[in-house]
Amino acid sequence: MRSPAERPTAGRARRAVSARYKVSADVGGHVAGRGDSQGEQKVPQRIGYLTGVFDLFHVGHLDVLERAREKCDRLVVGVLTDDWAVDAWGARPFVPLVERAQIIEQLRCVDEVVVVEGVQPEWLIGVLGVRSVFAASGTDGVLGADELDGIPAGLVSTLPAGRGSSSQILRAAIDQRQSRSSVA
Repeated sequence: MRSPAERPTAGRARRAVSARYKVSADVGGHVAGRGDSQGEQKVPQRIGYLTGVFDLFHVGHLDVLERAREKCDRLVVGVLTDDWAVDAWGARPFVPLVERAQIIEQLRCVDEVVVVEGVQPEWLIGVLGVRSVFAASGTDGVLGADELDGIPAGLVSTLPAGRGSSSQILRAAIDQRQSRSSVA
């Protein structure tokens, strides 16, 4: 998988994404990340994966991430690039990619964050060894089951929607963005 920093662009300046958001995997499906230490024996884990833009992070995103983490031993979260959001929504996210990744990385329920251009079944199953790909039902900025093209149905687990934000300003910004696209 190439990172957004490696992706060629036509005449646009791009900010490099930190190397810490690139995936590293070793033999046996163990994914390196938070909590790993030298000398610990690596045990195969039930790895779960959830993908989203996570723009304008709110309590609904947190609900979905916590529900996903309850269903696996290790949660890897893919943060979709600005280019993906432009293609899907017709506009860039309000919050820059690196900041969105940093916010997700700080959550206790998240073990690893990677920046992704979209859903890549071969990479998820073959490299990461994912056993569950989580979809969100009705949570803005988190992919739903219908957006997980190529993922075997047996791996997809749909989580209920998280709470909506009680902030009227945040809700209005999310609603405005959603009105431009059918992708939530």
